[in-house]
Amino acid sequence: MTPTSTTPASGTQRSQQEEIDVLSYVAVIMRRRKIFALTFLIVFTGVILFTFLMKPVYEAYSILHVKDDKGKATLLGELSLNQTNPVNAEIEIIKSRTNAEEVVKQLHLNWQISKRSSGLEFKILEFTSDAKNPEYRIRMIGKDTFDVIDDDGQLIAQGKAGVLIRKNGFRLLLNDIKGQDGDSFQLELLPFGDVVESLQARVKAAEQGKQTGIIRVSYTSTNPTLARDMVNSLVQAYLEQSIAFKSEEAGRTVGFVEEQLKGLRGDLDNSEKNLQSYKSSTGVIKLDSEAEQLIQKLANVEKSRAEIILQQKQIKFAMDALKNAGRKGNVYTPTAINADPTVMAMASKLAELEVQKRALLTDYTESHPAAKTLQEQIEGIQKKILATYETNLANLIKQEEAITQQMAGYESQMRNLPEAERDLARLTRVSKVNADIYTFLLQKHEEARIAKASTISNINIVDHAIVPARPIRPQVGLYLILGLIAGLGLGVALAFFQEYLDDTIKNADEAKRVMGLPLLAVIPHISSRETKTNGSAPPIDPLISHREPKSVVSEAFRALRTSIHFSAINREKKITLLTSSFPGEGKSVVSANLAVIFSQTGARVLIVDCDLRRSSLHEKFGLGKTPGLSELLTGDATFEQTRQNTGVSGLDLIGAGTTPPNPAELLGSEAMRKLLLTQRENYDHIIIDAPPVLAVTDAPVLTTVADIVILVMEAGRVPAKAAQHMRETLSTIQAPVAGFVLNDKTGKGESYGYYGGRYYRYGRRGQYGYGYSYGYGYYADDDKSQPHKKAWWTKFIPFTLKKRLKK
Repeated sequence: MTPTSTTPASGTQRSQQEEIDVLSYVAVIMRRRKIFALTFLIVFTGVILFTFLMKPVYEAYSILHVKDDKGKATLLGELSLNQTNPVNAEIEIIKSRTNAEEVVKQLHLNWQISKRSSGLEFKILEFTSDAKNPEYRIRMIGKDTFDVIDDDGQLIAQGKAGVLIRKNGFRLLLNDIKGQDGDSFQLELLPFGDVVESLQARVKAAEQGKQTGIIRVSYTSTNPTLARDMVNSLVQAYLEQSIAFKSEEAGRTVGFVEEQLKGLRGDLDNSEKNLQSYKSSTGVIKLDSEAEQLIQKLANVEKSRAEIILQQKQIKFAMDALKNAGRKGNVYTPTAINADPTVMAMASKLAELEVQKRALLTDYTESHPAAKTLQEQIEGIQKKILATYETNLANLIKQEEAITQQMAGYESQMRNLPEAERDLARLTRVSKVNADIYTFLLQKHEEARIAKASTISNINIVDHAIVPARPIRPQVGLYLILGLIAGLGLGVALAFFQEYLDDTIKNADEAKRVMGLPLLAVIPHISSRETKTNGSAPPIDPLISHREPKSVVSEAFRALRTSIHFSAINREKKITLLTSSFPGEGKSVVSANLAVIFSQTGARVLIVDCDLRRSSLHEKFGLGKTPGLSELLTGDATFEQTRQNTGVSGLDLIGAGTTPPNPAELLGSEAMRKLLLTQRENYDHIIIDAPPVLAVTDAPVLTTVADIVILVMEAGRVPAKAAQHMRETLSTIQAPVAGFVLNDKTGKGESYGYYGGRYYRYGRRGQYGYGYSYGYGYYADDDKSQPHKKAWWTKFIPFTLKKRLKK
């Protein structure tokens, strides 16, 4: 046979196998529908309760713009020693503890008010306490008066509106009190540090977009007004802190220049007055050109000396800032002093390293080797900058000494002038120098003041926070959809997890693999729906093959009869024993229906209830239990007295009879063996309903007198190890096991049947293909006695899949 001739068939088999696999997943959900439904209901109900019971959460936000000053020329390079921090650094400053503390102080967030009487209004202007448990109840006792009671119920003070209460570390000032006598509220002072940490945790700040310089600051709260106030207060505290930090050096320079101007202004006024008086008294009002040139030189040198002194002061400011930053473990990035290219290069490198370190610390700690390496590089550059400042300071000191010597030479030249002209030159020189230095300092003061004021424009508030109109949580639609998805997903996961933990045999393939025995038949689930009469739904009919011979279940029993016939063609099969692993697997129902099916062929059939401990076969036929097998074996009754007519043509029953104390001995007795040998001649088939193999030893005893043994296994109940143990037990005694019957008693199994050369899967309620009725509409088309109603969920299976399964 060529490969091409087998390809279509193999492709069809693969397609059918894939469809069966898909249905297997559906079967798992249907089999574990209780855990699936319970999990889904719990999760989805929880989400619904959470969604509709949670308090609405509002978010207020403010938009800030951090301008980049890198390209802007400094007004006074030596006065502005700080570079603008990158946006990431600004975000960290916004969320800093210092800002959070300022917000807590401004809004008094550590003052917690609770248990407030309706209609009571008041304002708290001041509240502090040194008590271990600062909890107080404020109770109105008059129009403007109130009592203060501590947490122990002790009265600690009586107060009045607008009057500060001071007592043993307790301070309270209430104003604008409006309420009735007896109205009260609870006032508690929360730990300041805990409130600050809570605020920091709920503040969010992030850059909008990439490299935009736009920062969005937000805060969430169930109180929309409080959320707005929190954001605006935080932004204001941040701006004030930023201005104070960035203008620190310029402020110090302004202060230094102002101190110099205060003394110099008086000296200038005095020198001008002295010069004017001298001119008036002596009549000498003008110097010759040589003296004027000398005075101009002296004034220029004095001005240069003052500028050098100012530069020395500025370098000392920067050195102090560097040393303080080093002691605190912070990074101080200065700008260049007098456009010094060395300092400019190192400052640029320092800023770059600081940005790299901050980026690294978002994922690692300070102890990480890379972070340590960057810190060492930062410290090295700071040391180089400090050494450069020291060198510059030493050079300025030398320049000051050179200017001082130059001034001494000019002063010696002045002493050679005539006395009258010399005095006028001295007064003119003092006045000129003071005026030039004063003008120079005024210019520097204005530049420093402008540099300080210009820091305000570095950060702009684009949008102030407003009271949010709608809550951001809960998002009802989204939450319900997520709850639905989570419920379905968790339900499916738990269903499959439970299926994974379940080691019971659920389908024929698994049973054949575990047992190593042939499959004789699959009995689908017998539902009460198939036995409805007059609109009522009675219990499951155990003799369905007798009352509904055209049903799917009846066909399954006919398949079992056929399988028994072909199981041992060359061997007599008159005595058939049916047993199971455990009680309650449907063995008696299978035995009764098999007996009915045999009798429908015209054969004479005897069914014997050998389950003497838990007999139930007589109930299936609606007959009495006694007299039965136990009376027959003990000689208390004859065969004719124990034999009962079942109402089915050709089918007789011997019930279990009275429960004996020694069932195993009776069943293994010679009387039992003679009974079966005698009745072999009178009946075509003898069906023995034996006890379970693993429960008692009765079944192994009976196998010695049986022609074939059939094992009944309930789908979804028998563990694989138990089934193997049953098989080993029967193999040990060499029981003539013909095969097994898979009984889908509860509808939890994955049942397959074999008809017409094709395997079919039985679904719930005894129908083919998970609820489809196409398997056996094989009888007359006008037969309406067996309607097949489809399960509700079958409408969701694709039509093409139904069509393929019909083939």
